[in-house]
Amino acid sequence: MYSSILVPYDGSAHSAQALPVATALARRTGASVQLVIVHDPSAYIPFVPGEVAIPVYDQELVHAHRERDQRVLDAAVHHLQSQGVGASGMLLEGTVVEALEEHVERTHPGLVVMTTHGRSGFERLRLGSVATAFLTRATAPVLLVRGAGSEPAGDHPALPSGKLLCTLDGSPFAESVLPHARALAEALGMSLHLIAVTVPHAVSMAPFGTEALLADDSALRVEEHVREEYLHRMAATCPVGTTVHALTDMSASRGILECANDDAVGAIAMATHGRGGVKRFVLGSVADEVIRHAHVPMLVYRPPT
Repeated sequence: MYSSILVPYDGSAHSAQALPVATALARRTGASVQLVIVHDPSAYIPFVPGEVAIPVYDQELVHAHRERDQRVLDAAVHHLQSQGVGASGMLLEGTVVEALEEHVERTHPGLVVMTTHGRSGFERLRLGSVATAFLTRATAPVLLVRGAGSEPAGDHPALPSGKLLCTLDGSPFAESVLPHARALAEALGMSLHLIAVTVPHAVSMAPFGTEALLADDSALRVEEHVREEYLHRMAATCPVGTTVHALTDMSASRGILECANDDAVGAIAMATHGRGGVKRFVLGSVADEVIRHAHVPMLVYRPPT
């Protein structure tokens, strides 16, 4: 269970969609919630045009933005406290990714809850820029909430339910997400569903200088069987009721996403920068592809290296 939950916030309706999720989790687990706004002057300091672009530091403008951020933060914290949630706020200074990374390292939250494709103050908080950079540096598990639009989700969101799809590849690195998946599943009353995707090997087609995916049915069946046995061993370390599924697909991300399309799946858990059986299990390839296209919340964890 969680003792503290961190929510990166920017005051926009979009980023606010993470608040009801964090609030509901806090109520279930007794955790405290900390909202964090990063005050980054570089996001709005104007540049003087010319042969060399020169930033113009406007102290009054910086002060006005800082005061605005503090007011937004205080109002959000007060709102959570009025709902009976133990909440606090922190205004950080600096660039978004670095400030969040340092704060997480100092405070060690049990979970970070954030929306994807944020706008406004976190204008760049979308996959492919700040959010991706933060995910590759975060030392805490991150629950990505899929933003549905510009309107707030309300104070009583539909939390993930059903199965928590946990992707493994046979490596200890990928398995590092399991404790965090178990914690989230316990908090939400979800069941774990472990999957592993077998991708046919690419072999060189010399002298043409190309590669092709060759499917050897017997070899694939053997590998699937090995993976299924591995998943059963992993399931034995998980709560009763954990299910497993080994599958084969020409694309690891497509296989994962197809499994996630099952109506019973309410969320996905995976490690970033995994190695082993699926060597492209890294943010920017398989994990990034799943995050971009999944329609359910995602628990993402970057194990320490």
